[in-house]
Amino acid sequence: MATGISPNTQALNLKAGGVDVDEKGFVKTDKTMKTSNPKIYAAGDVVGRMPLVTVAAMEGAIAAENALGGGQARKVDYTMTPRAIFTHPNVASVGLTEREAGEKGVKVISRTLEMRHVPKARAIRDAKGLIKIVAEAETERVIGIHILAPEAAEVIHQGVLIIRNGMTVKDVIEKIDVYPTLSEMVKLCAQSFYKDIKKLSCCAE
Repeated sequence: MATGISPNTQALNLKAGGVDVDEKGFVKTDKTMKTSNPKIYAAGDVVGRMPLVTVAAMEGAIAAENALGGGQARKVDYTMTPRAIFTHPNVASVGLTEREAGEKGVKVISRTLEMRHVPKARAIRDAKGLIKIVAEAETERVIGIHILAPEAAEVIHQGVLIIRNGMTVKDVIEKIDVYPTLSEMVKLCAQSFYKDIKKLSCCAE
């Protein structure tokens, strides 16, 4: 059961310090983690964006650097933040979903591959789940990878690098994977944009 989080800011008297909060009590910050008081920065769960320990660490580092440094301010980028739920099978995601892309006015194409088409999943007799790749329609640049599968929380890191480096679907296909591995699901899903995976022999391009 996921119940969410509630900010513990009521007793801080933030109004006296000129720090604004939203209707739920989370501290408002800009992309540099600066609050409405230019001398105060905030980071982590208290800002209410993505309540993950890895995100809190990133926000904290950026807040500290911007608060103490005199150079160009660093900005937080949440688009490449992986997240996972450790159910069985795992749920993991990075980047945009089709709906989120549509809300941003981005036209997309996508493919979904069931885990029963991944050789390693069949070998370990755990072929429940699927993987979806979302790409820009015009450029085929990958903008989202979403997985419901065994070890999805491990595999999703591959998606972070794919999106961070602006790789296209063809770039993903051209990389070489170890066979058989669950990580191979990403390449196989990319191949499904162009070919019928069910008809391919082992490791075929």
